[in-house]
Parts: sequence; C-alpha cells; structure tokens
Amino acid sequence: MIIDMYHHIPGYFRSVSERVSNILDVIGYSQERRNGKVMVATATEVFTNIPKCFGLEDTCFKYIFGSRGEGSTGPGLNSDIDILYWDNDQQQLVTELSDCQPDKLNYLLVHDGQTHPGYVKLQLLRMLPDNTEPVFHYQNRSFRVDSYDRTVLSNQIGRLIDSDEVFSGPARRSLHDTKEICVDNVLAFRCARWPNEAHEWFQRRRPQGWPASHQLLNARKDGCFAVAVGHTHSHESDLEWRLSFSFTERELTRSFEDTVMKVYVLLKMIKKTYIEPIFRDVFTSYHCKVCMLWVRERTPTDLWRTENILYCLTLCIKQLYEWATMGYCPDYFIVTNNIYDRKIFGTTQIILTKVLGILLSEDYRMLLGLECCNLRELLLHDCSSLDMIINSRSIKRNLSVEKKLDYKICFTSQMYCRYVILRQIPQNYNIMTSYIRSIMHALQYAPSTLQIFLQHVLMMLLSRLGFHVVSVCKENAHFLSQEEVNYLMDLASMCLLVGINSDATSVRLKLCGLGTMFGDCDLTETSLQHMSDHKMRYMAASKLDTAYFPCCNREFTLKRLSTEKYCLEDLLQNQMSFSVVYLPSEIHITPTPLKMEMFRSSAVRPDVRDANKPLWYEWADVDSLMCLYFFQYLNFSILGKERHQQAALDNMIYVMKTESNMSHRETEFNLLGYCFMKESKFLNAFVCFNKSLKLCPHHNAAKFYLGILFHKIHIARLRHFRN
Repeated sequence: MIIDMYHHIPGYFRSVSERVSNILDVIGYSQERRNGKVMVATATEVFTNIPKCFGLEDTCFKYIFGSRGEGSTGPGLNSDIDILYWDNDQQQLVTELSDCQPDKLNYLLVHDGQTHPGYVKLQLLRMLPDNTEPVFHYQNRSFRVDSYDRTVLSNQIGRLIDSDEVFSGPARRSLHDTKEICVDNVLAFRCARWPNEAHEWFQRRRPQGWPASHQLLNARKDGCFAVAVGHTHSHESDLEWRLSFSFTERELTRSFEDTVMKVYVLLKMIKKTYIEPIFRDVFTSYHCKVCMLWVRERTPTDLWRTENILYCLTLCIKQLYEWATMGYCPDYFIVTNNIYDRKIFGTTQIILTKVLGILLSEDYRMLLGLECCNLRELLLHDCSSLDMIINSRSIKRNLSVEKKLDYKICFTSQMYCRYVILRQIPQNYNIMTSYIRSIMHALQYAPSTLQIFLQHVLMMLLSRLGFHVVSVCKENAHFLSQEEVNYLMDLASMCLLVGINSDATSVRLKLCGLGTMFGDCDLTETSLQHMSDHKMRYMAASKLDTAYFPCCNREFTLKRLSTEKYCLEDLLQNQMSFSVVYLPSEIHITPTPLKMEMFRSSAVRPDVRDANKPLWYEWADVDSLMCLYFFQYLNFSILGKERHQQAALDNMIYVMKTESNMSHRETEFNLLGYCFMKESKFLNAFVCFNKSLKLCPHHNAAKFYLGILFHKIHIARLRHFRN
C-alpha cells in the first residue's frame, strides 16, 4: 500500500501547524532539547560500556533504546527507560555454519514451519555432555529439545534468577528512584549478520531516497538482536526468540527531521490520550514508531515542513486506520510479520478502527483534547509564551521529573568515565597503547554524536599515558641511553599536549607537580598562571553517590543544564576537574609530600577496607583547589618569594575554613601540616595532623607525618640545649 500524496491542503492547516510547532518548541520538544537528550543517552552508553569494551568487568553491554535513546520523550509523556543487555563474550549468534568459532558457544538462527515470522530459535551447535533429560543446564543456561529434536536455547534464562520479578514481554521491569518512571531491562543476544528473513528491507524500492544508502550500510553492519520472548500463541513460545532491529530503528529515528519528530511526538500524545485509556498495552508506542518509519519512507522530504505538521499527522493516522481496517500491521523490517497478530482482532479491531476514524474526521480538533502539557489551552489561546508553561503545575511537575533524570544520567556518565580510567585500567604501557589504538579505530566509524565522547576519553587516556611514560623514564633513567630518554620525553610531551584539555585543572596541576619535581619553575609558573588567568577554580560540591563516585562539580553543571545549553566541552572539562589523582605507577613523579598518601593503608586491618574501593587506598588524591595553592606554596618556596609563599599558605588556611564539602579533607590537613612543619611551626602542624586523624583514623598518612614531626621536635630541642 502506497500512501497517497497530498493534492490539496486546507489553508488553516498552515497556521495551526506553525502554532503547534512553536508550542512544542516551548514545552520541551525543540531540536536543541532533543539533541541534548540524545547526547545524555549516548554519554551514558559510552561511559558505562568503557569497562566492557576493554574487558575490565564481567558485565554486559548496556544500550538505551526506545524513546529515551531516540530523544522523542519529554514533558507529558515520561516514557519508560528501555535498557538492552547483551554479552557475546562466551557465545555468538550465527546465520551460517561457516561463521562458527570453536572457542565459543555457537547458536544458529533457525526458522521452521512452526515459528512465526520475526521469530527464530537458537540452536546450539557446540557438543554438550550427554544428558537424557529433556531440560538440562549447561554453564548456567537452560536448553531444551524442540519438536525437531534440536537442542535450542530457552528464552526463560532471564527468569531463572528471580522468579518474583515483574516481566512485561521480554522486559524485566523495575521502578526508577524518581518513583514515576519505570526501567525495562531486556536480555538479548546480538547477531553480527543481518538475518535472511529481513533481506527484503535492503531490496525494497525507495523512490523517495529514505533511508539513505549510508544508513542502509550502517544497518547491515549493526546486525540484529535476538530478544528473549516468543510469540504469544506459539505452542513452543518458551523456545522462540524475537528478532529485534533496535540499533537500526534508533539510528533511523534519530535521523528524523525536526518536523518528522514533532509529528511522531504528537502521534504518541494522541495514543496516550485517546487510545491508551481504552486498550491499555494492546496498542503501544512501538506501533506509532512503525507507522512513522513507513510514512517517512513513502513520502518526499519536501513534504516535511513546519507548515505541513497537521497534514503529515493526518497521513499517519490514516495509515494506522487502514492497518486497523485490514487487521494487519506489517513490521518495518520483516513485512510478513504482522505486529497486530492476535492482539488487535475481533471487538478490539472494530473499536480501534472506529476511534481512528473519528480522529480523522476531527482534523485539527483532535489536538484540542490532548491532555499532555495543556496543549488544548495553549492552542485555544493565541499565546505560546514560556510564562504560560511555567504557570501550569502539571508542566512544572513533568519538567522536574524529566530534568532530575537527565541530571542523574549526565552526572553518572561523566563521573563513570574518569572513575573507570583511574581505577580499573591497568597501569601497563603496552595495554594502554592498545586501548588508545582501539579508540582511534572506533573514532573512524563512530557517529558524530558519539565522537565527542570518544575524543574526550582518548584525551584522558593520552594524558594518563603521558604521565606514565614520564614515570617510567625517571624510574629507568640509569638504564636508558640519552636517545631513548629523548624519545620517551618527546612521546610524553605529545601525549600531554593532546590530553592537557581533558579537564579544567587536573592535568595542568600534575604538570605543576612535574615542574616541582624536576626544579622547572618556568613550567610550574606557566601552568599556575594559565589556571589563574582563566579562573579555573575548584568549586566545592555535594556528593553524587559516595559508594561509587567522588564529588562532582554539581553546582556548575546544574546551571549549564538548567539553561538548556549543552556545551559539552565545558561540561566535560569541569565535571572532571574536582581532584588530582596520583596512581602507584606514578610514584616516581609524585611530589614527596603526596607520596606518603600512597601508603596510608599500611599495617591497617583488612576488615576496615571498603570492598567497593580496592585501589583507592593506594592513591594520592587531593582536591584541585587545595592542590593548586599547595603547588603555589612549593614553587614560591623554591624561588624564594616569601611574600607569595605566605599568601599561598593563607589561601590554604582559608580553603580549609570555608570549603566544607571537600572530599579529601584529611589529605588537605596533612598538606597544610606539612607546610607548617616546613616553616618550623610545630604546634600548628600538630593541630592539623590531629584533626586529620580524627576525620580518618585508619587510612591516613598523618601517622607518618606525626613521626616526622616528633623527630623534628626532638632535633630542635637538642639544638636548643646545645646552644
């Protein structure tokens, strides 16, 4: 069926369409807002999957699909979060026997006469131990013998963990901590090849040129998923897996023009207002997405203009009406798969056809009944200003839920990147370079929305590699020739030059530490002056999640996000600038006062350690602002600038008195005590070390400092008596 093209559009459609477009922009469905949501979802995926990409955690890949992943949700819709999990480390899905790998469990996608279109069985190809039972387990996975005597994987494996969980189709549903948004966790396996059933999608004639050729090429590379759910009315439904093209669906939906996305949003609002109260979960947002994909493919690009929003919406409803009349809704990728099958038939089909017919006859009047975001009032009144949106309680409530979720996702994703790189990446030169090559390779094929995040991760890795090379060079200086030293230092300089802007302060502060270590006062002065000129001050922040993440620059980020200005470079730089970390592998370039922090947990009982932080106890971690003033103090001390040195010490004292939310106060007290001890102010130093021990009695380098302090006091007393 080809949708008929427009011959005559009523004149009032234009004015109504433009007004609707302006209202959607104001209430949170603008192109800028949509791009921001896509960035948040992409950032979450990238940073969450870093450990898995590098083989650092025994976890699954996690991807955000559905409305949250494509940016089509917003105020009034509050769509669920759809997270798909897949892990093909030990197993893989194949469409041909030649693709099998001997070191993995290989599952062949098979389709027989009893499986419905769009569904497959996963036949195990690897030999298993002999077992006479029809149901047996191997490597925590459930297998059964189907009616064709094939050993196939049951789709009940996701339900073996907890039988009390709530399932909706293939999704394990849980309630997000906003208490208003559900999280649907879907178990799936990925097949690298496009399945044979869906090859018609590539061969389909597309006179309008959408999707484009590069989108078809990317779709072939993305392959598909096998989702753990069978056809409702199949007698072997527990053995069937549904084919899902979530990657391709998301990329196509993200490529929608602004007008197409607004029509899509309106279609979901109509579904929520008119259809959902009658049919509940029978008619879903996925039906709206399938409709949008079909209509967009069959209509020219120049039709999707702002003044045609109402007409395009009418086309979509007409398409749904025709499908309801026939009782057949073809899947976008597998035409023979009727997604209305056994769901919309009989009385349900008659009622749905009647509802859609009424909506078609109402024209623009169907928009006046939409409850989402008070669209009715905004259309009736010739006003679409922001003030009217703010005065609506329901809008304020929905916006607050949406922003809370975006803030948490954004904070978590940014912090997770730095946390993983610092905590879990092995400090090994060869492994680090292989990671960099992997990211460089990924940058060549990553979409534009993903490249900025990968570039930021690459800069962080390069800065870490640069400091690592300098540490190795200093450690082995007596073994290396001058040519090797020069080569390594040039390599470190190149890495640090690229990675210096990975955050606002941390890399530059570590360069200050290098200048202090090597007596290069010019390097230290240049780095300190750069931070002073650009006012890159550390801002104290409340903690996001003390169990997993350090403090983040929450106040700054909230201001950025609240203005809807997603300046990603500034966001990433300031998010990562809360502290300076020296790892044990960098001990040779760590300033002496901070080296003792790496041994803070020596002779401490294992039971006082937190299992979630196995490596933190060997780090030297100091808040950025305190580190800035401390390095100023050391540099001015080397230069003999007593007045500037005293000013830096006064700044350290002021920070300790005024900044109450620093996450490493015991370390800051130790540094302040070190400065007092260096100036022979032993009483002040003792007070600082004592306060540090009260804050952290176990894992604290103050124990070493106190020993040094008592030794200095003893030496001073001996000199006093001798004189």
